[in-house]
Amino acid sequence: MARFLKNRAKLIGQSPGSLTFIGSKKMEQPRLRLISYNKTNLEEHESTELQELLLKMKEDHVNWLNVDGLHDPGLIGQIGEHFKLSSLALEDIMNTDQRPKVMEENDTMVVFLKHVRFIEEKRNIAADQLSVILGPDFVVTFQEKVGDMFNPIREKLRQNFGKLRGSRPDYLFYRIIDTMADQYLLSIGQLGELVEGNELKVLSNVRKETINDIYRLKTELSFIRKAIRPALEVSGRIKISDSGLINKSTRPYFNDLDDLLTHALETVEMYHTMISDQLNICNTTLSNRANDVMKVLTIFAAIFIPLTFIVGVYGTNFDYLPELHYRYSYFIMWGVMITMVVIMLFYFKRKKWL
Repeated sequence: MARFLKNRAKLIGQSPGSLTFIGSKKMEQPRLRLISYNKTNLEEHESTELQELLLKMKEDHVNWLNVDGLHDPGLIGQIGEHFKLSSLALEDIMNTDQRPKVMEENDTMVVFLKHVRFIEEKRNIAADQLSVILGPDFVVTFQEKVGDMFNPIREKLRQNFGKLRGSRPDYLFYRIIDTMADQYLLSIGQLGELVEGNELKVLSNVRKETINDIYRLKTELSFIRKAIRPALEVSGRIKISDSGLINKSTRPYFNDLDDLLTHALETVEMYHTMISDQLNICNTTLSNRANDVMKVLTIFAAIFIPLTFIVGVYGTNFDYLPELHYRYSYFIMWGVMITMVVIMLFYFKRKKWL
């Protein structure tokens, strides 16, 4: 299956808003977790039954429902019905190939993003779909599989550290997107180390393995750029949104988020340019090597052409060659040929062709 575009055959002929899962099933059964908190209280619950968790949501708390696993259309439909999400939003939640975007509807804000991470063993970038829903007193997150990206946020909530516990859902909403943006920069930095590590290889000794590695890194940078560029558009949309869900005190944080994503995109573009320069250097180096080989072969050909001419003349089958029966003809011929070689080499060196 192509990395840049997933198989959408299941969507052919489907009506808009159909709950069709697009992507690879990454866990057997969806996992549901709920954190309800305010400044003085925090409760955590986990269950496979949605209704059980919905009953434990508190009106005077911020309720964070996290759903791991997107392949169950029945579960996604129930969540959409409870939180009054449109069928189009639910369709996009189940489409793991959805381009990052933001939707505002029915007193909710829905954001679709890509969570990327660098896989050190495979030396490539992996991406998962992340959907975040902001409501008046709740935040719902959808992930393709169980991950640890948001564990630092959970720990800060448990320890009542910082301003999370005393803030509205929009601040949690911001922290979730900000954590994802930090992950972008971390993954870009890990890729960047590999890109910069190829500089010495390119300048010293170009090998086939080096060129293959450069092409692979270029693909990975293009892959992560596909996620970051529209994420920057999402950040800009949120920043200028007049939705009442975003508190006035929280808006400056989204300006900072916009700067962070801009920095991430600029860094990707910079490394992409470096990769292109490295490929150009590789191609130039290989071309210069071929030119050096051709230059040496040309010099050898230039030296042996007159020698071949002399040998050809004295190799003819005529009885009356003037020098044929002269005693020292053989040695004179060798002397002439060696003198010609020395003169030509001196001339080539003076012209700096050697």
